[in-house]
Amino acid sequence: MIVRRRLWRWTLRLAVALLAALILLAAAALLWLRTSLPQLDGELRLPGLEGPVQVLRDRYGVPTIRADNRADAAFGLGYAHAQDRFAQMELMRRGGSGRMSELVGSMALTFDRYARGLGLGRQAESQAAALPPDLRRVAEAYAAGVNAWLATRAGALPWELALLFYEPEPWRVADSMLWGRMMAFRLIGNWRAEALRARMAERLTPEQVEDLWPQAAVDDPVTFPGLGSSGASNVWVVSEPTVLANDPHLGFTIPNIWYLARIETPEGALAGATAPGAPLMVLGHNGEIAWGLTTPHTDTADVVTNPETVSVRRETLAVRWGDSVDLELRQTRNGVVVSDFSDALPEGWAVESPAFRDDDRTAEALWQVNAARNWPGFAAALRGFHSPQQNIAYADGTGRIGMVSPGRVPNRPGGFDVSAGTTWSGLIPFERLPRRVDPASGRIVNANNRLVDETYPYYLGREWEAPYRAIRIHELLNAGATHAAIQNDNVSLSARELLPYLLSAVPDVRLQAWDGAMDRERPEPLIYMAWVREAMRAVFADELGPLFQEWWAYRPLVLRRALLDRPAWCDDTRTRAKESCKDRLILAHRRAVAFLQERYGSEPPPWGEAHRAHFVHPVAGRIPLLRTLLNREIGTGGGPTTVNRGGASFRDEDHPFRHRHGAGYRAIYRLADLDRSRFIQAVGQSGNPFSPHYDDLMELWRDGNYISLDPARPPAHSLFLRPE
Repeated sequence: MIVRRRLWRWTLRLAVALLAALILLAAAALLWLRTSLPQLDGELRLPGLEGPVQVLRDRYGVPTIRADNRADAAFGLGYAHAQDRFAQMELMRRGGSGRMSELVGSMALTFDRYARGLGLGRQAESQAAALPPDLRRVAEAYAAGVNAWLATRAGALPWELALLFYEPEPWRVADSMLWGRMMAFRLIGNWRAEALRARMAERLTPEQVEDLWPQAAVDDPVTFPGLGSSGASNVWVVSEPTVLANDPHLGFTIPNIWYLARIETPEGALAGATAPGAPLMVLGHNGEIAWGLTTPHTDTADVVTNPETVSVRRETLAVRWGDSVDLELRQTRNGVVVSDFSDALPEGWAVESPAFRDDDRTAEALWQVNAARNWPGFAAALRGFHSPQQNIAYADGTGRIGMVSPGRVPNRPGGFDVSAGTTWSGLIPFERLPRRVDPASGRIVNANNRLVDETYPYYLGREWEAPYRAIRIHELLNAGATHAAIQNDNVSLSARELLPYLLSAVPDVRLQAWDGAMDRERPEPLIYMAWVREAMRAVFADELGPLFQEWWAYRPLVLRRALLDRPAWCDDTRTRAKESCKDRLILAHRRAVAFLQERYGSEPPPWGEAHRAHFVHPVAGRIPLLRTLLNREIGTGGGPTTVNRGGASFRDEDHPFRHRHGAGYRAIYRLADLDRSRFIQAVGQSGNPFSPHYDDLMELWRDGNYISLDPARPPAHSLFLRPE
């Protein structure tokens, strides 16, 4: 008994000692990782500078970079990007070039195969080699700034990299070109819809497929009406007083894709959204003009079922802690055979797009936009804006407004979904792409809605977003609403349109007085969205079978058409009885009520409890404990078709209403005094969780507030970079 007690005591002591050692080890590791916080004040002497550079940060960590020339300013931007976001930059260049497996092993092989198959790294190298001298000088200075931080940092690398125990390679100009290539292919997604329609055609009639992808209505708002022969985001520009408002919509991550900055040189000032890893101002103003972007959802990529292979690339993926993997990648005349690196398409099918061309000059075009001082210079710069095609809005201090939709778009006689072989070789001429300047209405609006009307002589596509956001923006402009109020508007016109049909089947008293406002503090949006989610399943799942899961989304136009004009969809093909649309809506309501009760109890909670903006860390989001510590969530308003977009995924059974996609950046440029412009990005400037700027903008963003990049604001931190 005595021996047993002694053994127990020694075991307990050993356990306590081990626990204490683990706590000390964890504390030491945290202290070590905290040394990754950057130096924000003082003076540093660095190689690669021609003259002094000031990096002045405000209370939110937003830098103003002042230099005597554009190259030194790019050096300062590269240094600031590396200080705050180097882990993001490293993961971007590794992911874009298909080299993540070198760091994390075989778990990244799927992603590396995809990047290698698309040839992103090869395209970036080609772009870098073809840069004009002035842009090459700036890009090299930016890389020198990143490398100066790598060479002189005193503390640990960011935690994502420190835990992998490796030393990053020097930054190169081609690494900066990768960001644009990744964004191009991220925004060219219509080929997936083409492939899905092809699979649907095997089990549905052409009329049924048409019902599931309805053409735009004749009276839908058109951004470029009456051109004759001549994604998701919002942008509008008005001439009196001249204002440009822009809020591009992308998937949410932490850190955010955008990084706010102001850059001042004797050539002028640039202010707006930069992308860590790239030396240019992507969205913003230059003191004379302002520009903003939306995605047009045009058809710039095609699925080809029987392509002709013109060459084969052989590449090797190095795998940390494993054997290397050899790839054989077939290339067609205008694209790649997708089955060589992904199961997204059947064996031998290809995706073809002008975006695969190695002579893309989009980076050079954006550089020229940064320097443009008037409409002719702006429009001329966009000739080289090749991919992805974008709607680029313009405004200047003289009151001139305009929009151009530059990009390489295949010239097809009538368009197609899936073809046995390539059906195009030429492109729509740049001069014939949609553009408009100084319309009589004094405004231009685009919210991914229909771009051109039936008078436009070229095929641009059919994947336009539903018109609700564009209609709502016009309504609010007509009513004299402030631009901030418009960007943060939560009224769902699609809910107002669908609700009477739902209530005619089940007069749910909780929704009868609801005005369609997707307010985060009200329960009605949750009840409505749960009902529509189940209605989509009740009406369409039987006909689509296994394809339904891939197609399932909030599609109000499709549901409305089925309820009004295509009641055959409401009959359940799996039963002998003939069900009506009312039967389907009653069933959907019953299922929605059961879902809400099971998930939330007897009373549905406010919309913001289910509709939470979810910012996922690309590394920590895959690790349970770190996911809890480093991901961020906040309850938000809005919905899939509100101007303040709150995109969710119905197919996610665990979180079908989670806010995953929306305005990660908002800006309102006031051309009469551009220093009075307002900006916000969704999370924070820093990617370092030890920094106070990791998430300090999140509540401001959620509440519809903005910050200023006014040069007169006093800095909270002042760092001076001087030549070595």
